[in-house]
Amino acid sequence: MDNKTNITEIRKELAGCKDTVRYYERLIAMEYILKGHTIKEASEFVNVSYNTVHRWAKICEKSGLSGLKPNFGGGRPSNLSFDQLVELDQYIMNHKGMTQLDVLNHVKNEYEVEYSLKQIGVIVKKLGYNYSKAYPRFSKTPDDAEEQLKKT
Repeated sequence: MDNKTNITEIRKELAGCKDTVRYYERLIAMEYILKGHTIKEASEFVNVSYNTVHRWAKICEKSGLSGLKPNFGGGRPSNLSFDQLVELDQYIMNHKGMTQLDVLNHVKNEYEVEYSLKQIGVIVKKLGYNYSKAYPRFSKTPDDAEEQLKKT
């Protein structure tokens, strides 16, 4: 970063920051660098990769603070509200062993929202759950099959 941008200018932007959290995070990283810290230290401070903070610094050198403002709208809004996602999270937590298809059917019946199975996977992952692929189990497999295999 060069001297075009100074700490006072960054603090002024931070004080009036009504934009996204991403912009605020970028401003914090630039202020940290201007205070004499390295890009690596700034990246660790804001918990973002070194390459990303380095790119922000280059953009800030070239375009100033306005270059740090995100120009991506964040994508399409969710069909489920925040409160509905919280309810869904509680439902999944209270019903152990649900599959993604179970979640899909619950969302369809409870909230009258249609999602693809793939999108349900994205939502479930965003909620912090991890569903691995289910493998069929032979119906005549003994309950202690894994133990029997270990003995051989």
